[in-house]
Amino acid sequence: MTTTHKTRALIVVTCLSLMFTALGGRLVQLHVLRHDELSSQAAANRGQVVQRQGRRGEIRDCNGNLLANSQSVRIVCADPSITTSNAGVVAAKLSPLLKMDVAVLQAKLTGPGQYVRLKQKVDEETAQQIRSLKLKGILFEDQYLRTYPHGTLASHYIGFVDSDHKGVQGIESAMNQYLEGVSGYEVIERDRKGREIRALRTEGIEPRDGYHVVLTLDQVIQHVAETELEKAMSEFHPQAGVIIVSRPKTGEILAMSCRPTFDLNNAGAALADARRNRCISDVAEPGSTFKIVVCSGAMNERIVTLQDRFDCHNGAFLYAGRILHDAHPYGILPVEGILYKSSNIGAAVVGLKMGAPRLYEYIRRYGFGRKTGIGLPGEVSGIAHPLASWSSLSITRIPMGHEIAATPIQMIMAMNAISNGGKLMKPIVVKRVVDDAGRVILENVPQQVGQPISPATTAMMTTALRRVTTAEGTAPKAAVEGYDTAGKTGTAQKIEGGQYVRKYYSSFIGYLPASDPELSILVSLDDPSGGAYYGGSVSGPVFRRVAEKVVEYLGMPPQKPVTNSKQMASVR
Repeated sequence: MTTTHKTRALIVVTCLSLMFTALGGRLVQLHVLRHDELSSQAAANRGQVVQRQGRRGEIRDCNGNLLANSQSVRIVCADPSITTSNAGVVAAKLSPLLKMDVAVLQAKLTGPGQYVRLKQKVDEETAQQIRSLKLKGILFEDQYLRTYPHGTLASHYIGFVDSDHKGVQGIESAMNQYLEGVSGYEVIERDRKGREIRALRTEGIEPRDGYHVVLTLDQVIQHVAETELEKAMSEFHPQAGVIIVSRPKTGEILAMSCRPTFDLNNAGAALADARRNRCISDVAEPGSTFKIVVCSGAMNERIVTLQDRFDCHNGAFLYAGRILHDAHPYGILPVEGILYKSSNIGAAVVGLKMGAPRLYEYIRRYGFGRKTGIGLPGEVSGIAHPLASWSSLSITRIPMGHEIAATPIQMIMAMNAISNGGKLMKPIVVKRVVDDAGRVILENVPQQVGQPISPATTAMMTTALRRVTTAEGTAPKAAVEGYDTAGKTGTAQKIEGGQYVRKYYSSFIGYLPASDPELSILVSLDDPSGGAYYGGSVSGPVFRRVAEKVVEYLGMPPQKPVTNSKQMASVR
């Protein structure tokens, strides 16, 4: 018996020794040999790197009014390693708050890994309701929601952001590097219920909020342009329309309105056609507004003067086997009359006297055929065919605005040069970029990019363009009572399938006060209906209504027009 007890005791001792030896070996393996590996795994199980998004900068108008903002919201997340065991209950409680299907939520709550996003852009009130449920494994992250307080106002100018808060169009895209800021992160530790252990929070990198972009746009003037364009759309039912308001002396864009339009707060629901900024991306033959180029160029070269008279062939001019017509038959007209009565034949005759090489030189001087550099995505160059591509008819068709295509922004900048002593300015849409403290990070100043004509030539052009808005001109309905107004009409036939059709672009571009311009305004409507389509009849009144409201808002005092004789004396 004694031997038997000793044997059993030995077996027990041996087994215990082996067990403790194995346990010791396992402990050595875990705490010594695999210490680094297992420590990393443990830290990964408890710890989490949380990205911290910097707040996207604001977009403001020139007076500091808010046009785009980022509001703080939440991302609702879950740790499936915790929520899997109770996924059905958790999904049922979250479903009405997150407005998500229970089955979809349950699938996310039982998925692989330790992190899943349940829903983004959850407002703070809903987040608080979820917190009050005290659900294990439900987490929250900070997020920002981009909002636009005025909906459709200046939508093409401002642009919008995508789901990743990156700028897609307009200023949001062009200034994204300043607006988006810099993301940061921090490493946190959570307990087995998914709650953060704040005492164990480790250092990270603080995010930097984005800078604020201050535009040249004036919210009030933009509202005026939007309202008047909407009225024009209702009255004339064109396919599309644009209005641009600028400061001729600086190139600052005060308003830029397009129709059709869209709501910036729901940009994804809009058609691509409605989101296109037609002021910079649409090209068309400018029609008679382009006569400012040939007439100013010929006067600048001293080939003609305002008083030089030309035969307009009573409305029918045969050249290179084709007849060119005027809207009304004219006989002998001075260059001044060619402009304010808008004679196609007169412009063609001036072009012939000027010659193709010099005409092409002025087309390029005014910036046609290249981008203005406005700094908004989507700008196109327009079409200015090289001399080698001109036909025998081109020298008579281009002066009247055919065989060339321009964007609205190109046309208003060309007119600005005529109003501003011949200085071709670069259009400006961003005034400055500032940080939260108001320190200036970037500032844009007026930039002259060319001098197509002399100040003396611009004075002569203004003399003629003043008469456009009188009873003898093509746009008496564009005259602004009490203000010295100058401008030019345009009525260009549209081309469809390579052929001219009975559809028109109706335009008016003007500036005031003519002797010292503070404002220039372009109005263009694409294919107005109802019988009226001449630029003076359709776009002229829209120009007047915009101008009347803007001069009142800016407090511009009335100014009597300068007489033709005085104006002529000043340039001789």
